Amino acid sequence: MTIRNTTGSYGALARAVHWASALAVVIAWSGGQMDDAFGKSAEAAVVFAHIEAGLAALALLAVRLAWRYLDPPPPAEPSAFEPWLGYAAKAGHIALYALLVAAPVAGIVTLFARGETLSLFGLWDIASPWLRDRAFSRSTKEVHEFFANALLILAALHVGAALLHHYVLRDNTLRRMLARS
Repeated sequence: MTIRNTTGSYGALARAVHWASALAVVIAWSGGQMDDAFGKSAEAAVVFAHIEAGLAALALLAVRLAWRYLDPPPPAEPSAFEPWLGYAAKAGHIALYALLVAAPVAGIVTLFARGETLSLFGLWDIASPWLRDRAFSRSTKEVHEFFANALLILAALHVGAALLHHYVLRDNTLRRMLARS
C-alpha cells in the first residue's frame, strides 16, 4: 500500500487520518457523555481525555485538509444515482468537516467562558482570555453539545452510506478506505 492516493484507492496516510479522526470523535463524544459515570475521583481524567480527543480531532482535520489539497482523493465510484448521490456525498463531507471544527471550537469557548485554561496535549496551557461568565458558559456548553451530537449523528449517516455502497450498490467505496488484507 502506498502512502499516496491512487485513482482506485485511498493511500495509507489518508486512511490513517480518517480512522484516527473517527476514533478521536468517538472518544471525545463518549467522554462528554460519561463524565459523571466514573465518579469524582476519575472526573478530571475523563474531562482531560475528552478535551484532548477533541483537540486531536481538530488537529487531524487540519492534517486531513492539507493532505487532501496535496494529494486529491480518488474519483467517486460511478453510480446509477448520479449526480444526486455525488451532491449528497459532497454536502455530507462539507457538513462533517464543518462540525469537526465547530464542536471543538465551541468546547474551547466553553472552557474559556468558565475561566479555565486549555491544555494542549499536556504540553502547553492557554489561559482563558475572559473572566468567568457562568451564563455564557452554560449557553456555549449547549451549543457545544448540539454540535457534538450533530457530528455523531452525521458520522453515523456516513457509516450508513458506506454500508449502503458496499451491500446495496456493491461498489468499492468502502473498500477504498479499508486496509488491504
